[in-house]
Amino acid sequence: MRRWLLALLAVAGLAACQGPAPAPHYPTRPGAYTTLALPVEDEAQLAWAARFALVETGDLHEPADPAVAELRRRGVDVLLYEWMPAGYHYTDGGPDFPFMRWVYTGRERLTLNPSGPFPHCAGAGYDWCEDYYYDLALPELRAERTRDVATNLGAAGAAGVFFDWGPGVFIEEDAYAPMRETFAWRHPGGDYLAAVGDFYAELRAGLPEARLIVSNQGFRNAEHVLPYVDLDMTESYGTGEEYLGRRLYLEGRGWTEVPSTIYFPVSEDYRSGRLRDTLAWLDELGELAARWAGPRFRGFVYMNYAAPDFERVEALADGTPVYAPRPPRNAVFYGYALPLLKGWTGYTETPWDRVYERGFELYFADLGAPLGNDYEDHGDHALRCYENGVVVVGEGTLAGAVTLTSSCIRAGQVYDLYTETWRAAGPGRLELEIAPVIDEVTARPAPWGRVLVYAR
Repeated sequence: MRRWLLALLAVAGLAACQGPAPAPHYPTRPGAYTTLALPVEDEAQLAWAARFALVETGDLHEPADPAVAELRRRGVDVLLYEWMPAGYHYTDGGPDFPFMRWVYTGRERLTLNPSGPFPHCAGAGYDWCEDYYYDLALPELRAERTRDVATNLGAAGAAGVFFDWGPGVFIEEDAYAPMRETFAWRHPGGDYLAAVGDFYAELRAGLPEARLIVSNQGFRNAEHVLPYVDLDMTESYGTGEEYLGRRLYLEGRGWTEVPSTIYFPVSEDYRSGRLRDTLAWLDELGELAARWAGPRFRGFVYMNYAAPDFERVEALADGTPVYAPRPPRNAVFYGYALPLLKGWTGYTETPWDRVYERGFELYFADLGAPLGNDYEDHGDHALRCYENGVVVVGEGTLAGAVTLTSSCIRAGQVYDLYTETWRAAGPGRLELEIAPVIDEVTARPAPWGRVLVYAR
C-alpha cells in the first residue's frame, strides 16, 4: 500500500516520520498531506514538506524542479499542479507548453472562447496571458490531454496530478456565460459538467493504476468527479483568512495591514457563525463521501488558511503597542481536528508567511484507524475515538476543566498535543484543560480542537 494512503488512513504501526520524532512516548508516522510552494526558499521549508507522505507542488508542465526530485529521493509522493478547465497562452513572448500550442493553434474548434473573453487573466490583472477553456466534450481533446497529463507525470516520476478548479462549475458564473453559450451551441442538449466527468473517466482509464488524481472541490460536481479521483480537497471549510482593514504596528516592520483568521467561513455570516454550521457542512460532505466511496475515492482533504497570531511584545515611547507574529496554534489544531472527526485529513496554510504553519507535531501523531461509524455529537463538543487516540472539537464557550465521556475512551496515559502534557484517561472519561482563545473577528471565544494520542 502506498505511503500516502497509509498516512491518510492513519493505520497503526507505521514507520516513524522523517526528521526528529516529536516525542519518544507515543506512536508517530509521516504526515498525510501538505503543499510546497516553489521555488523553495530554504532547507527548512523543504525539510518540513519531506515529513509528509503526499506533497502537492510544482506545475505539470514546468521543467523538473530540484525540490521535486529531492522530495522523491526522500520517499515522498509528489502531486503536480494543473488547471483543470483551461490553459494559458502566453502573450508576453514566452513559449506555450506543447499541449497548449496544439490547443491554441486549433482554438477555433478546441476551445470555448477562441476569440475571448479571457476573464481569468483579466480579472487577476495578468498582462502576460490569455486563458482558453477546453471543450471537454470533444473526444479528440480529451484523448490528447490524457496523453499530455500521463506523459508529464511519467517524465517527472510524480505520484499524480492535482486539478485546481476541479469540478468545472466556473461555467455557471456570469463572467463565463459566453463559454456556456458556445458549449450549448456546439452540443445541443449537452451537459458541460457531464463532459468534465467524461474527461476524468478517460484520464483515469489512461493512467497507470498507481497514479493519483486529486481534485479541488470536486464535490461541487460530485456525480461526475468523485468516482474517478482518489482525494478531493475542500478549501476554507474549517478556517479561512481575510484582510479586514486591520492594521498593527509590527516589530521590525512598522504599521502593516495584517489578515485575520476566519473561524466560521461556511456560516451565512462569518461574523456571527456557529460551530454547528461547520459540523453541518462536515456531515453533508460525509454523505457525499459515503455515496461515492469506491475503489478510488478515499474522502476529503480539508485545506484551511489562517493568519498568524499577532502577540503584543512591547510598546513604543508614545504607548503604541508593538506586535510580533506567532504560529496560529488554535486555528491549526481546530482545522486539523475537524476532518479527523470523519476519518479524513487536513492541513492549514498561513499565506501571510508560510513559516508560521510549520513545527506542529500533531500532523505526525499516529492515531491509527478511526473507531465507530461517525463522530459522537455531545452538543457543545464532538469527539471521535481512534485506535491510538481521541480527537475532539468544541465550542469556544467551553473553558477550564472539560470532561469528555464516551464508552470508546480507554484507560491509559494520553498525550495532549496542544498543551504538550500527559493526562490520565478512562475508562470512559478524559479531562481536558481548555484556555479560551478570543476570535478577534467575532470578539467571542473561538472554537477549538484537540488531538490526543495514547502512549505506546
